[in-house]
Amino acid sequence: MSTLGPLFFLLYINDLPACLSKTKPRLFADDTNITAAGECLSDLEDAVNSDLEMLRKWLMENKLSLNVAKTEFQIIGTKQMLKKASVQQLKIHIQNIPIKQVFQCKTLGVTVDENLCW
Repeated sequence: MSTLGPLFFLLYINDLPACLSKTKPRLFADDTNITAAGECLSDLEDAVNSDLEMLRKWLMENKLSLNVAKTEFQIIGTKQMLKKASVQQLKIHIQNIPIKQVFQCKTLGVTVDENLCW
């Protein structure tokens, strides 16, 4: 593997954040997380779905692909907000393919749950 390969990849995807308007990306090597904050769940659902569509288009234009099977979403919040979220059920999707909701996720070796406990 070339030592310049990772650098070239980072340069290649450097403009990815510009395609997102409602969420904030966090990029580490070939791993990307997007986060959204809001007062109500419907606003979060709209923001995430909108930016996921923009991300899908950006990936297609740049001849990259997204592994939808590995894509997940997590809601982090207060116990009251999480209780409301469990009743409402967010519908997050990419090209009409539903994204799986998880209640804890591992990112950069750290497992974080919906209450921000590690």
